[in-house]
Amino acid sequence: MPTASSSSSPHAARQEEALMPGLFDDPTTSTTTLATRLAEPLASTSHLLDLVVPPLAACHALDDLTDLVATHGHADAPVDVRRFVRRQLGLVQKVLVERVWPEWEAALVADDSQPGHLVLERFFVPPASSFASTSSSSTSSGAEIALSAYAVLSSLLSAKSASTLPPRSIELATDLLAKLVRVFNVKDLYLSTIAASSRSAVGSSGDEDENDERADPVAVARFDSSLRHLSSAPTRAANAWGVMREKEKGAPFTSTFGSSYLALLSHLSADADLAVHPSSLAQPLVVLLSSPRFTSHALSHLIPLFLPPTSFPTPADELLQRRRHRDLWQRTVPELSERDLARFMRQVLQELNRRLGHPSNVVAAARGAAFVLETLFGPLAPGKSSTWRAARVVLFETSARWSSSMLPPAVSWWAGGSEEGKRALVEAALEVWGSKEEARSGSDSRRRFTAALFLSSVVSLPSLDPSLVTLSRSPSFLNAVSTHFALVAPLPRLLGMLVAEIVSSRTVEPNSELKPLSFGDDMWAGDKPEQRIVRELRASVDELSRATASGKVDGWPDALREAFAAGDDEQARASARRPPPPRSNTVPLQASSVEEPVVAAPTKRPLISIIGSDDDDGDDDDDDLKPFALPPGPSEAALEALASADPALYHSALPSQASATAGPAGSASQTRRRGKLRPPVYVAELVAYLKGQDPQGAKEEADGEAERVEVGLREGEALVRRKAGWGGELRENAVDLAFAIMALQNQFELDRFEEQKQAILVALIVACPAEVAPAVIEQYFTTSYSTAQRHILLASLAFAARELAGLSIPSSNPSSTKSLPSADLFPSKQLPPALHHRLVPPARQPGQLEAMSADLTRMALSGAREDAEGTLPGAAREKLLSVRARSTTRSAALSKSQPTSSTPTYTSLAAESFILPLVNRFWLYLRDTATSSLSSSRAGSYGGGVGAPVLLEPIVLGRFLATLAVLVHAARHSPAFLAVIVPEVIGFVLAIKPSGPSAVRAARPRHRAADDDDDDDESGLDEDLVTSAALELVLVALDATVQLDGGRTLMSSSTANGGGGALVVDVKEWAEGVFEREERRGGQDGVGRAGRAAAGVLLRVEEVSAKWRLSVGW
Repeated sequence: MPTASSSSSPHAARQEEALMPGLFDDPTTSTTTLATRLAEPLASTSHLLDLVVPPLAACHALDDLTDLVATHGHADAPVDVRRFVRRQLGLVQKVLVERVWPEWEAALVADDSQPGHLVLERFFVPPASSFASTSSSSTSSGAEIALSAYAVLSSLLSAKSASTLPPRSIELATDLLAKLVRVFNVKDLYLSTIAASSRSAVGSSGDEDENDERADPVAVARFDSSLRHLSSAPTRAANAWGVMREKEKGAPFTSTFGSSYLALLSHLSADADLAVHPSSLAQPLVVLLSSPRFTSHALSHLIPLFLPPTSFPTPADELLQRRRHRDLWQRTVPELSERDLARFMRQVLQELNRRLGHPSNVVAAARGAAFVLETLFGPLAPGKSSTWRAARVVLFETSARWSSSMLPPAVSWWAGGSEEGKRALVEAALEVWGSKEEARSGSDSRRRFTAALFLSSVVSLPSLDPSLVTLSRSPSFLNAVSTHFALVAPLPRLLGMLVAEIVSSRTVEPNSELKPLSFGDDMWAGDKPEQRIVRELRASVDELSRATASGKVDGWPDALREAFAAGDDEQARASARRPPPPRSNTVPLQASSVEEPVVAAPTKRPLISIIGSDDDDGDDDDDDLKPFALPPGPSEAALEALASADPALYHSALPSQASATAGPAGSASQTRRRGKLRPPVYVAELVAYLKGQDPQGAKEEADGEAERVEVGLREGEALVRRKAGWGGELRENAVDLAFAIMALQNQFELDRFEEQKQAILVALIVACPAEVAPAVIEQYFTTSYSTAQRHILLASLAFAARELAGLSIPSSNPSSTKSLPSADLFPSKQLPPALHHRLVPPARQPGQLEAMSADLTRMALSGAREDAEGTLPGAAREKLLSVRARSTTRSAALSKSQPTSSTPTYTSLAAESFILPLVNRFWLYLRDTATSSLSSSRAGSYGGGVGAPVLLEPIVLGRFLATLAVLVHAARHSPAFLAVIVPEVIGFVLAIKPSGPSAVRAARPRHRAADDDDDDDESGLDEDLVTSAALELVLVALDATVQLDGGRTLMSSSTANGGGGALVVDVKEWAEGVFEREERRGGQDGVGRAGRAAAGVLLRVEEVSAKWRLSVGW
C-alpha cells in the first residue's frame, strides 16, 4: 500500500492513481464513490486507511494524527470538503457502521501499529478542534460531521433498520451516539445551525428584537431535525437492543443534555450578537421536562445568576448579562404549550416547596419564591393568558399537595405586581374555596391551602379596597361562609370562621356603626389540632399583612442562596462519588462487547498504539509498496458459461469474494503485514483459513497453514455471528463453510480445537438453519467421520436448536469432575490441571449434551411426580416412589430465555429441518445396513465388534437418542409438534427399542458364540444404555404433550393407527416390561436409570389414558 515514502516511486504513483480518482467527487458524475469502494471487498487494513484518511484530513478531523495523515492521507486530487460533506458523508457513515467497522474491527485490533479504530470513530465524533469555526457565518466541518452522524445513527437505530443489523452494528451505533452526545450537544447544535446562519444578518442590523424573524428557516429546520435525533437517542438505543442497557440509561444523558442547554442560554446572554430564536430554544426544554432532576439542577444553576450581585460595584457588562439572561427565559418559557408550561410550573413549585417549605422566616422565603416565579414566568396576571391559565391549573388541581405555610404568600407576592393580578387571584381562590363540593368532600390539606391562598391574596390588597368590599357583600362569598359554618367537621368550620373574621376586619371602617365580625379569643384557644392549625394560619396572614403594608422584606436573597447552595453541595457530592464521563474523544471505542460465546486470544500489548515516529516507516516491507493489479477480463470459457442455459455453469462463472480480493498468482499475501496474520474479514476468507490456504492464493509453509487454521478457529464464531442476519454473504457460503468445519481435523495439535470447532458450527447453524442443519445431518450418516467427530455434529445440532428456540445452554466446563469416582479426586491420582484437561479420556468427563439430556429427564420426572401426586390410584404408588427416589426439582436454567438472533426461529424449522430429517435419514441408514453383508457382531443385539455398524454402537446410538430428546424438548412450541413430531418420534423409538423385535436388532450382525457369558453381561449393559436413552426420549415427548393439551392429540393419533398397534398401548407394554425387569434386577437397591425412566413414562401414560380413554372409545 502507498506510504509517505512511496510518493517518489512511479510504481506507487500508478497505484494511487488506480485507487483515488473520483472517490470524493459528486456521486452523480463519478462512477465510483468512497461509499461504493468501502462496500466492496477490501484487501488489507492499509487499503482501508488509504480510503478513509484523506477526507477526514481535509475536514481537519485528524490534525492530531500527523504521522497517520502523512502515511495514508495522500489523494490524487484535492478533496472538495463542502461537496463531500453534502453528497457523500452520510453514505460513508452508513456503510462504516453497517459493514466496514464490524468486518474489519478484529483486523484493526490485530494490526496494532495503526490507530484504525480512532480513525473510523472520527467519522462520527470529530475532535473539539474541528468545531473552532462554529461562531463564524458558516458551519465548521466538524459540526457537519456531527450533524450528519446524528441523522445516520438515529436512522440505523430505528425499528425498521435495527431489525436487519447485526448486533455489533447496533452496539457501535449506540456507543457512538453516547460519545457524540458528550462532545456535541444542544449548545453546539444551536451555535452551528441557527446562530451561525443568522450572525451576519443580526450583526448588520443591530436590532435584537428582530432576531426571531431574521433566523434562517433552513437552519431552523436543520436544528429541529437534529434535535429530534439527539433527544431520541436513549429511546432508540433501548428499542434497538430490546432492553435499556446500563450505559444507555437516561440519567447521564439527561444530565449532559441539561447542562448543555443551560450553557447555551448563558452563552446567548453573554453574546448579544448571537441570534435568539425562542421557539427553537423552547424545544430542548420540553425534552428536559420529562426528567424531574433537570428542574432541581436548573434552579441551583440559575438562581445565583438571577439574584442581585453581592459585590459592589458590579461591572456593567455583568449586570447587562444578568438582565439579558432573565429576559431570555421570559421569552422562551411562553413558547411552551399550555400543557408543557403547566408541567414546568408544577416542577418549579414542587422544588421551591421542597427547598423553602419549612423556613424560619416564612415571609422572606415566600418573597424569594415569588422572585423565582416572576423571573422565570413573568408577572402573574390575566393579561398573560398562558401563564395565568397554567397557574390556575397547577395551583388548584385536586391531586396537588401544596404547603399552606410558604406557597400561598409566595403566590400573592407573585401576583402583587399589578392590582389586576391581585383581584383576579382573590376571585380565583374564592371560587375554589367557596365551592360546595370542595367544602364538603375536599381533603384537610387542600382546605388549608385554598383558605391560606384566599386570605394571602386578601391581605395583599389594601384595607377597604372597593373590589374587596364588593366581594365581601357578594352572594358567592356569603354562601361560601355559610356552607363552612354548617359543616360538622371542626377544621373546615373554623377555617370558615377565620376567613369571615379577616375579611370583615379589612372591609369594615373602624369608626363606622358596623362592627367587624369577631368570634372571641376563646374560640381559637385550645390544644386541639384544628385550633392549632388555625392559629398558625392567622399568625402567617398577619405577618404577611404587615410586610405588604411596609413594602419591604429583608433577607429573602440570603434565604434563596442558602436553600439552593445546599442543593448544589448535595449534587457536587453525588457527582464526586461517580467518575465523570470523558469529554474528549481521544480514546477510541473498545472492541465488541456483544455477549457472544467467543474466547478472545490473550494479548499483552495494547489494542491500539499510536504511531510515534517516522522510524517505523523504515521497517515497512517492500511488499506493501506493490500496486493492486487490475482484475483480469473474463475468459472464453467464462463467457460461454454465462451464455449457457445451465444454471450450474452460470454460477461457476461468477467470481467469488475470494477471487475479488485475490492478487496476482505468486504475489505476497495481503492478509499478512510485517509477518503478522490478520483475522478473516469475509466468510470466503474464513473458509480458506480453515483449509490452511491463503485467500489470495499465495503459497504457505507448514507453519503458515497451522497459523491460518488457528486464527480461523479462534475468530470464526465471532465472524459468523457478525455476518448473521445481514446481507447474503453468509448464506451463500454457509454450506461450503460447514463442510470445511466438519472435515477439519486436528493435524496441528491445536489447543481447544474441538471446542472452537463446535462453537463455529453452532453459530453457523443458528445463522443459516435451513441450509446448514440438513447438510450436517446428511454428513452424520456418512462413513467419513470418527465417533468423536459425529459427537460434535450431534452436540452442534442440539445447542443450535436450543439457541434458536431462545433456551439457555449449559456452560462448557471440561474441568468438571462431578461424575468422576472419588478416588480420582486425590492429587496422587490426577495429573496437573492443564495436562489433565488435555489428556484425560473424553469418556470420563461429563459432556454438555449428556448433562443437558439428564437435566431434561429430571425435569420430566419431576413434572410427572408433581402431577401424579394425589391423582393416581394405589396400584401406581410404587412407580411414583421410584420416580421420587432419584428425581429433583425442575431445573430453571434450561427454561430460562436468553436474547437470540432474529428469524427464522427453531419452532418454524424444527420439523422440516431438524427432527424429521434426522429420523428419516436414520431409517435409510438402517435399510442400507440391514442389506449389507459387511456386518459382524459380538454378543447381544447392541454389542460392538469388528465390522459392526458404527452408528448402531450403543454409545453412539445413546448420544443420537439424547440429541433427539433435546431437539424434541426445544420444539414443543412448534405448530407441528403435537400432530407430527410426537407420533413420529414415539413410533421411531418403538421400532428401534432393544427389548423384543426391532429394526436395529434386525440390522445388527447375528453370528456370535452361544456360550460367551462375558459377552452376555456386556450385551445386557449395552441394551440398558440404549433402553434408558430411548425411554428418556419418550418421557420428554410425553411430558411436553401432557403440558400442552393433556395428551388428546396423541390419543387420537394412537387410535387412528389401529387397535393392537396403538402407540400409547405399545409404549405402556414396553415400559411395564422394562420396569418389572428393573425391579427384579435391582432388589432392595431400587431401580436404575432405565427403571426410573420407565416409571416416568408409565405415570404419564396413566395420566393420558385415564383422561381420554372414554373420549376415544377405549
